[in-house]
Amino acid sequence: MTGTTRRSLLGMAGFTTAAVAVAGTGILKANGVEDDKVLTAGVIDGVSKPAFSTLTPFKDPLRIPPTLRPAGKGVTEIDLVEATLRLHSQMPATRLWTYEGHFPGPTIEARRGHKFRVAWSNKLTGTTPVKAVWVHPEGPGPGLLPYNRPGSEGSFPRAEVDQLTAWTTVHLHGGHQNALNDGAAEYGVGPGSAQLAEYANDQAATHLFYHDHAMAVTALNVTAGLIGNYLVRDKEESRLDLPRGDYEIPLTIQDANFDTDAQGRLNGQILYKRIIGGHDAPEPGTLPPALATLSPFTMVNGVVWPFLDVEARAYRFRVVNVSDARMYRLAVVDEETGKAVPGAMKLIGTDLGLLGKPHTLDEAVTLSPAERADIVIDFAAFPGKRLKLVNSIPGQQPGAALPDFAIPFPEVMQFRVGKKRHPRQSVPTTLSNSFRNLKAEDVPSDATERFVLLTFDKTGAMPQLWEMQEVSGDTKAEDGVVQIEMSGKTRTLRRTGATFEDTTTFFAASGTWEKWHFISVGPPEVPIYHPMHIHLMNFQVIDRRSVDGSGMDPAAGRTTKPITLGGTVPVAPEESGWKDTITVNANTIVTVAGRLAKQTGKVMYHCHILSHEDEGMMRPFVIMPAAVHEIHAMSMDMNGSMGMRHEKGSHSGMKM
Repeated sequence: MTGTTRRSLLGMAGFTTAAVAVAGTGILKANGVEDDKVLTAGVIDGVSKPAFSTLTPFKDPLRIPPTLRPAGKGVTEIDLVEATLRLHSQMPATRLWTYEGHFPGPTIEARRGHKFRVAWSNKLTGTTPVKAVWVHPEGPGPGLLPYNRPGSEGSFPRAEVDQLTAWTTVHLHGGHQNALNDGAAEYGVGPGSAQLAEYANDQAATHLFYHDHAMAVTALNVTAGLIGNYLVRDKEESRLDLPRGDYEIPLTIQDANFDTDAQGRLNGQILYKRIIGGHDAPEPGTLPPALATLSPFTMVNGVVWPFLDVEARAYRFRVVNVSDARMYRLAVVDEETGKAVPGAMKLIGTDLGLLGKPHTLDEAVTLSPAERADIVIDFAAFPGKRLKLVNSIPGQQPGAALPDFAIPFPEVMQFRVGKKRHPRQSVPTTLSNSFRNLKAEDVPSDATERFVLLTFDKTGAMPQLWEMQEVSGDTKAEDGVVQIEMSGKTRTLRRTGATFEDTTTFFAASGTWEKWHFISVGPPEVPIYHPMHIHLMNFQVIDRRSVDGSGMDPAAGRTTKPITLGGTVPVAPEESGWKDTITVNANTIVTVAGRLAKQTGKVMYHCHILSHEDEGMMRPFVIMPAAVHEIHAMSMDMNGSMGMRHEKGSHSGMKM
């Protein structure tokens, strides 16, 4: 099955979902092309609209970030600095916030078992380079045409963003590090200060990434350019005959938008555009409900629609979606025929490492924000050809359904294959001997079970994350009480937290097994999705089902009849390995299970649509050494505290 079996098209909810796109940034020197070229106009619904001014695809080469390999036991200093870099040769250079002047930042390459200590030094000055605005909906309902229009014409400025200075904290996504080193959202540092961190690198070979994680401004800081790749190597991977060196390339993918000058030409400034309902500007000091922002341009490694010259041989691509909200269904297309090339991509790994065996992708690979895919393409089968990587999600092709939801251009990047044919390089039939596919019966029976409800506030306007605790079935049906039929019985859950600031209620013992149920309910006509990320937990999907959530009453904040489970929803190949982020579509339940890392402290779980995270869909949980957790549980029970989870968990089970 392909990724489309379990994905909705958009992380949005009518005019109500709070989300925003990550406008990416990058390094690109002028390619001998004038900066102020008049841009072409696009067409939607057969009508010419200057709003679709665009750039020439495949004009500029892909830029590959430098590699940083930590050596010794000292502390490596990485500076956060402002840079002015070119993102496309037809645009003026763009002012950015970066790691070491690069976008993406340097690719950090670490060895398993070798700790890496770093000082992330905030040397940024001035205010954010991002221009943030509110705009009204336009066009036929639901009125999303501003998504696809560069420029801020007709918008309302956001004064609070104009005044934003650099407050940053770096999170190594998917990494194992104690909470003090995890880049906690509330632990931001200002200019002139450094964040000290130690990364254990005690994981199997994998593709992690680092990004800003500062409270309330993660989306803005990542939009400004604070993103980079992080690879962990180990002996098992090194023994494999996989493409390496110049033939292993990170592909950091995101959508982007830019402002325009008085003549309607792109001026290179990153534009962060939020669509709101109504006709008036928001009241000063308020944050109104706003739509997910999906931007018209796609960048790879900070270059808009780049090309890559490749030899006719095998390459390994470490792909990550770092957009705020946009999903990518990546397919390889032959430019000459315009048709997809089935089987061109072999999937060898997911978020947290290698699969046991490679999986040939018949059609495409789908990635929500923060998800990764480890892919091999053998260009030996395509000498002299030009291939395109495109976003093949329905509605993103001309004339397809929902055109105003879409990127007006499906192009992602181009591969220009050399004519000299090299011997074909087969992918090893066995990749990781240590990989095991996790089934429901493999999860220890005493694993801690947790429930998280993804729903809306009482106005139906803002998506919310409800942390739930199972309670007695005779609990009064009131605000925050939800029932669900599962495991052969009706289970009653009570909300114990809905914002980051609410009392912490999830406590866990390090190294123990956990089973989490993410339950998403909403109106059937709203195709919202949430990519859910759990810090310090490697997990696999053990079940995904549709649900009937029609009994959920947002206005009452409870169910009027139990949520019921429907049929099984297939798990895509790119979800079949070890993960740290999983897509939860509307009106589905996704159950994941895995073992917590040995590291400890207060960490987080959250939706990885960055503006959802900034606007409340994030909760803390505390991981303690097992003995400390037991003592803490006893003391809390003695004091009669309610709403706390103190299961011992399991240290047994599969090797991870």
